[in-house]
Amino acid sequence: MSITEAKPIQLFSKYLFASFGSAIVMSIYSLVDALCVGQYEGEVGGAALAVVMPLWTIIFSLGLLFGIGGATLMVERRGRNEIQEGNIFYTVAFIGAVTITGILWILIHCFENPLLTFFGASDSTVFAYAKKYTFWMKISLPVFLLGQFFTCFLRNDNAPLRATLAVIGGGITNIILDLTLVFVCKMGISGAGLATMIGQIVSFSILCTHFFSKKRQIKFVKIKQFRRTLFQIIRVGIPSFVLDIAMGALAILFNNQIVNYTDGEEETATLAIYGVICNIVALVQSLGYAVGQASQPLISENYGAGKMKRVKKFLKYGILSCVCISFIAVLFLELFPKEILCIFLNVEKGSLILSLCNTIERKYFLSFIFLCFNVFTTYYLQSILKAQLAFIVSLLRGLVISCTLLFVLPFVFGFSSIWYTMLITESIIFIINGILILKTYQKLEYNKGSIGVAEDEKEKEEFNQIETNSQKNEA
Repeated sequence: MSITEAKPIQLFSKYLFASFGSAIVMSIYSLVDALCVGQYEGEVGGAALAVVMPLWTIIFSLGLLFGIGGATLMVERRGRNEIQEGNIFYTVAFIGAVTITGILWILIHCFENPLLTFFGASDSTVFAYAKKYTFWMKISLPVFLLGQFFTCFLRNDNAPLRATLAVIGGGITNIILDLTLVFVCKMGISGAGLATMIGQIVSFSILCTHFFSKKRQIKFVKIKQFRRTLFQIIRVGIPSFVLDIAMGALAILFNNQIVNYTDGEEETATLAIYGVICNIVALVQSLGYAVGQASQPLISENYGAGKMKRVKKFLKYGILSCVCISFIAVLFLELFPKEILCIFLNVEKGSLILSLCNTIERKYFLSFIFLCFNVFTTYYLQSILKAQLAFIVSLLRGLVISCTLLFVLPFVFGFSSIWYTMLITESIIFIINGILILKTYQKLEYNKGSIGVAEDEKEKEEFNQIETNSQKNEA
């Protein structure tokens, strides 16, 4: 039974389960990478991984740019029973992803040293360790970016479980090889890089089995209007790109402000606490991604088919899922800040870091009340083809408001106020997103997909004119 016919609650549960599996496994094996290298190499290994992290952010963000952008448009056309048009978006998105992969691959091979220095490898020892890890990244970069790309399309080609199995298979492989290569074979950070590469190859291989499935609908077709189609894909996908890449930018700015306002033992302790916070943020935000990625194909295809009642149901299920995740996360994190810190760091009783962690973590973790909802809303707006709104909100949340507050709060109210940056940011974005959802929810009443949330009569007339011209060209 298709996405536009199956029972909404069963369909949503199936996609949500698959997305949660991917999100949790991705988060776990990323943490295992950091723990293994940190235990074997010490602080220098952890610092080297921190330097390499922006490269991961760039690679996966570009995968989302073409994956989410192309898949959303493809499945929206599919909802209108325009399979051929949908596959044009897949073909163009694939060409775009392969092209950007080639460019990035060349840049990393040619400019590896300057890039690592720019990302923070000023210390020669840290630089040397970072190069050991990126040696394997340089070999296997295409499978990382294209793996993220294909994962997005499989979720939108009625194969969410296969996408999840690919992540789980690659994740388990990575974890086992991390422990084996780092500790047993004593390869250290180089072993972690090799383990990550092999894990991604396993994941990519599982994804590729979809192309031998009789149920697959995605295929390469003859392209029409390449530039215009590529622009549409980028326009729809860029909010997810900004949402993901902003995490790296914020981490760099937080680190710089900590260094500017603290020194000595307090600086070291505060940076360590923020490092733990970053790991928790990545985990909780990935759960928000999971809800968004589960909802996106369901909303997009039903929206394209003009089945607005089903769109409203999936929207409600998504919001309810976010509320549940946020409640559990905030409750747990606010109750056990010290215990969470001790999971990541081996600290002594009575140390400065323990005295600081309660206040810092509890202030920051309050932002999780709104985090998942705000992440989900970006995917919802993309799903109903409101890419411009999604981009503006993502930009405000990820860079404009948060970065402004990072500089203003400590300057005006003192350094301790910096930990309220994300709470204030998420609260403002929550209000904006709430207004946008209410506005679009009330207008989900037209039966033609792309005018389901038309802003005004003029937009509907423009759409109808495009449809008329298209029909004349086909005739």
